[in-house]
Amino acid sequence: MRMSGGTWRRAGPSPATELHPDDASTLLERQMDVLELLSAAAPLREVLTAIIASLEQMMPGARCSVLTIDAGDGTLRHGAAPSLCPAYLRAIDGLRPGPSAGSCGTAVHEGHAVLIPDIRIDDRWSDFRDAALDCGLVACWSTPIRGPGGHIVGTFAVYHGYPHEPSDRERRLVDRFTDIASVAIEHSRLIDEVVESEELFRRSFEDNPAGEVLCDLNRRVERANAAFCALSGYPAEKLIGTSIGSVLCLSADTEARIQLMLTAGGACVTRQSVVITADGSECPVEATVSVIRDRNGSPARLAFNVLDLTERLAAEAHRQAHREADVARQIAEEHSRAKSALLTSVSHEIRTPLQAIRGFTELLATLELGEERRHEALSRINTAADHLLGLVTDVLDISRAEANALPLRPERVELAGSIDEVVDLTSELAAERAVCVRSRLDDDEWVLADPDRLRQVLFNLIGNAIRHGRRRGTVMITSSATDTDVLVAIADDGPGIPEDLLDRIFTPFTRGIDAASEPVDGYGLGLMLSHGLASAMGGDLSAGNADSGGAVFTLRLPRAVDIRSRGR
Repeated sequence: MRMSGGTWRRAGPSPATELHPDDASTLLERQMDVLELLSAAAPLREVLTAIIASLEQMMPGARCSVLTIDAGDGTLRHGAAPSLCPAYLRAIDGLRPGPSAGSCGTAVHEGHAVLIPDIRIDDRWSDFRDAALDCGLVACWSTPIRGPGGHIVGTFAVYHGYPHEPSDRERRLVDRFTDIASVAIEHSRLIDEVVESEELFRRSFEDNPAGEVLCDLNRRVERANAAFCALSGYPAEKLIGTSIGSVLCLSADTEARIQLMLTAGGACVTRQSVVITADGSECPVEATVSVIRDRNGSPARLAFNVLDLTERLAAEAHRQAHREADVARQIAEEHSRAKSALLTSVSHEIRTPLQAIRGFTELLATLELGEERRHEALSRINTAADHLLGLVTDVLDISRAEANALPLRPERVELAGSIDEVVDLTSELAAERAVCVRSRLDDDEWVLADPDRLRQVLFNLIGNAIRHGRRRGTVMITSSATDTDVLVAIADDGPGIPEDLLDRIFTPFTRGIDAASEPVDGYGLGLMLSHGLASAMGGDLSAGNADSGGAVFTLRLPRAVDIRSRGR
């Protein structure tokens, strides 16, 4: 220990052997008393008062105090001072450290012990001199109390009522009691943190509106909050000691994820689950499982947070039902409009052949025609009647396809032969438009389909491709196969299908509309019927546009695999 300019610096703790044997024995007894108070979690002021009383007993004439640093604003606050008058304690409570803040404030500011033998003549006491003298205090030295990390947590001050400089014995005693005070302050801080942490946990656990359960690593319930008890219908005492799995259903996937967290770490697991309530009902919940680890990082407990999903799922179901009702209403309105448009279109198409039939019938009834003219009139009447019959048949087939009542006779059909037959039937139409129809097919592919309906579908698709493709253009027919299906793609080189029509081109009672908002021949009953026929035969029909332009219709049909070995 050395003095310099009215201050003395502690060179480091002196070994206990430097104390007089009587002092060492007394100090050991006082330390044991303090440790008993600490083990009993006595309040800090009570522990500090016992430390000060012990030092004052060993240093007759000395009056001591301990000030602690307020972690919030850094000021010095009254800790304990059983021998100092209240007026003086009020004067220095809240002292802010600085170069002229008495012995204690200056010691904290400079970071070392400060000795002032005579307060009456030292400028560092100018702000507190009167209060000290009124209390009969003339000399004071103060030693910073440091925490485990070396930071200052308070001061230990020794006062005398006369000018005084400490002896070596007094300095050694103050050193020892300052260390004891440091232990007491740090212990109190830790206790406060534990209490605060426990209270924070208690409030966040007990007052949480979501259900919470703490379990040991064997999934046995150790603690359940009020929200979980209310959700499950079980009182806490009934849950404690039982397996969480008896109340909260944990899937195999959840258990695997929990085990992974326990062994390899990782984030929490959140899964939708079910709580089996006391009355046997099931409550849908969202369960989040996390691992609580000890100070060494090892798993210690499992925490289950459970959120009741009953209201959320009910609200989602209500919204879904509302959306479905809106969609159904929109579809119904669209179908109603489409049916009206279809009826208008069909009535127009019916009117033309009816007028032809009526006209030629009147011609036969009113005029004497030669055999050739009479034969021509009858042929026109027959053609118009066939057209009407085909139109009515298509409309009826569409209705039956919608009702899943379309009669079919599925059998094994050679695909290439059916396509070649339809290409021959449409050759006249292709010649009129100078369209070249090409095919690249596997001659040994067989499908399971109704032969007549398959030809009807192919006739509609190839006919549409010829009509909507480029005049003097090309229609390409290709096929490919998977283990279970055969795909037929029919592509033209025309302008393609309008984007706004693609998603509804096969919708019943919808007709294609071109840029001039006029019905487009071929994008009507034929495609609707073809789509229904493909579905009825166990396949499907899709439409799209090729990257190079032009429409592409793809027909998928079930493959008759066992026919391949028989050949054509």
